[in-house]
Amino acid sequence: MAQDDGDILGKADALLRRHVPPRTGPGSGADVPVLTELITPGGVAPAPEPPPEAEPEVPPANDEGDNELRRRLVAEIVDTVQSRLAQDIEQRVADQVLAEVRASVATALEDLRHDIAQAVGEAVGEALARHPKR
Repeated sequence: MAQDDGDILGKADALLRRHVPPRTGPGSGADVPVLTELITPGGVAPAPEPPPEAEPEVPPANDEGDNELRRRLVAEIVDTVQSRLAQDIEQRVADQVLAEVRASVATALEDLRHDIAQAVGEAVGEALARHPKR
């Protein structure tokens, strides 16, 4: 299993090297000339040669292994995306349902208050009508 992991990691590194240009920044040191390369005693220095382009190492094609790696990567990515989407959708639905329930309860309470006030007003009116002023 450890050898299989190393093989997969090697393939992943090779795949990454295909898509990443070689480093020629200040950390690589490949493009920084030495002073003696720039100045020659008594003459004009020749133009510095550009650094040779390093080609990334590409392992020999192994279609069966590459296909298996692709299948595993795709399955892992799909699982990760599905779980994240499920969590996100669940949270959004819960938040939205909670907001809708709160709004519905507030509306129902307001309607009940209005209905109770109207019923109390009618009851008081009927009671006053039954008992005229004394």
